Amino acid sequence: MNNSAINEVTNFLAEDTHWKDLSRLNENWVDDPIFKNYHKLGNKQKGVLGEYFVENYIKSLKGSVVGKPTSTGHDRIIDGYKTEIKFSLANSTRGDININKFIINHVSIGKDWDRLIFCGINPLGCGADRVRMYYFNKEDFKNYMFRTKKPIFRHQQAGAKGGNDDYICVKFDEFTKLSFIKEIDLW
Repeated sequence: MNNSAINEVTNFLAEDTHWKDLSRLNENWVDDPIFKNYHKLGNKQKGVLGEYFVENYIKSLKGSVVGKPTSTGHDRIIDGYKTEIKFSLANSTRGDININKFIINHVSIGKDWDRLIFCGINPLGCGADRVRMYYFNKEDFKNYMFRTKKPIFRHQQAGAKGGNDDYICVKFDEFTKLSFIKEIDLW
């Protein structure tokens, strides 16, 4: 190992403004009382946190009965439905939070679920609803994906050529307008 090169690069990067931009912490949510540390969590931990938030929200909102999953194909049993839960904070561009811009990630038709809940969180005091929560039935989603020429859910990773069943949606406004998407109040 060349210590001279390591020291040279370390000294350069310690002062480099581009490096500082690349490595700065996302502090867009630092003032949020419950999501200020979200960005520091690993992906698995973020999922668990989102599932716990939705579980408590739907219990409070609807008085729902929430149970543990019976398989890895869903996250909870809610009112008797095998429920997959997807969760996202409003995304950011540089230092700005993009209100109502969410990513619905890793939706799979092949998993063992009846309903999917998506929960998007906006920052406090942004002028938009804090919680944007919707659900849909698996059969409706399946029909949409197989019958729609250009669905807003797109293949991830290896894509259609790789035969994967892993979808992502970044068009939240269009998502909320799909005929089979329901506000959580209608659960």
